[in-house]
Amino acid sequence: MTDWLLPSASSSAFLPEDSPLRRRPRAPNRHRPEEFERDRFEGRALVYDAFWHAEGSCILLVGPPALNLVPIYGAARYRALPSGTALREDYHSSLSVTLTALTGAPADTSAVEMSFGNATYVLPVRPNVSPVLAGACVLFTMSRDNELAWIREWADYHARVQGTNAVVFFDNGSTRYGVEDIAATLRGVSGIRHAAVLSWPHRYGATDPAVKTNPYYGLFLQVASMSVALRRYAASAYGLLNCDIDELAATPAGTTIYELAHAARKGLAVMRGQYVEAIAEPSEVADVPTHRDFHMRLRDSSARLSRPRKWALDPMRPWVKDLAVHPYMHWIEGRPAFGKTTPAETFYWHFRGISTNWKDRRTDASHLTAAEVEADPRLAAAWSN
Repeated sequence: MTDWLLPSASSSAFLPEDSPLRRRPRAPNRHRPEEFERDRFEGRALVYDAFWHAEGSCILLVGPPALNLVPIYGAARYRALPSGTALREDYHSSLSVTLTALTGAPADTSAVEMSFGNATYVLPVRPNVSPVLAGACVLFTMSRDNELAWIREWADYHARVQGTNAVVFFDNGSTRYGVEDIAATLRGVSGIRHAAVLSWPHRYGATDPAVKTNPYYGLFLQVASMSVALRRYAASAYGLLNCDIDELAATPAGTTIYELAHAARKGLAVMRGQYVEAIAEPSEVADVPTHRDFHMRLRDSSARLSRPRKWALDPMRPWVKDLAVHPYMHWIEGRPAFGKTTPAETFYWHFRGISTNWKDRRTDASHLTAAEVEADPRLAAAWSN
């Protein structure tokens, strides 16, 4: 497993289309648009990936939360193959993800047989890649149909400026290119020593309009990918950073976000964002404008704030090993009390112009006047280095 391209195959299990079993949303009797459960909510997924724990002590299955399927999970049975050894299951759940730890598997186990409801699934057990990435500075994301030029710029910036040397990339069913094209793009970035490109073409999920508290719980796929990035790939890394393709981490000169996380009291550094507007000088824009073509921000510092927090983590801290710790997009469930640090002058640039407009029309800046915006000098300096 010392190749540049790391093992990236996953093992998944879904309830059959004709099965009467389905995961239901929270508060299932509340009214929702008909298309919510039909097209957006993930009711069939059981497992997104199955792999050895970094210490070889158990096999981990990562999937959505049980919700109404709790009794079925309680009756599920697991066997190691080829031995047929019965495995003990322990469930570690949060609002959006479940880690199932299976203990008792012989060392030669190559697959897990899962009996769930009236169906049986065979899940190949994937290798844990953490030893290869021991000491690495790992960047990860989930993406769909983002321009390859954006992906390259995102990886190149973090390699040059933040010291990233490994990338874990989850592709959510892109139709414009294949995972091999993503891998080729990342391979061309100087400083990236290893990459994993996983094909996860499953249903992304959606915000639940019928739930007011934590309505984002249904983004099962993205939350699960974060546990896979941490537990399968980065358990022994120096640092783990989550940034979307339209986000670039910024730290004071002479520092990196990985170093700041490593130095944090509990190994967790968080940062808020600053929006970069979708304005570029025509002379600067190539066929596909990238991050470096956008350098204008709102003059009003409060108006340009992107409030959701992003994080960087030292995965080697003892508390992270607890399987009740679940990374989310903007926080880490199960972190110690007072466990996060916000380093001074540390934030992420959030580029409105780097978008496929899948969620909203972010790339339209026609409503802004010249008096409302200014050049970001720190951003200009980032590209001159």
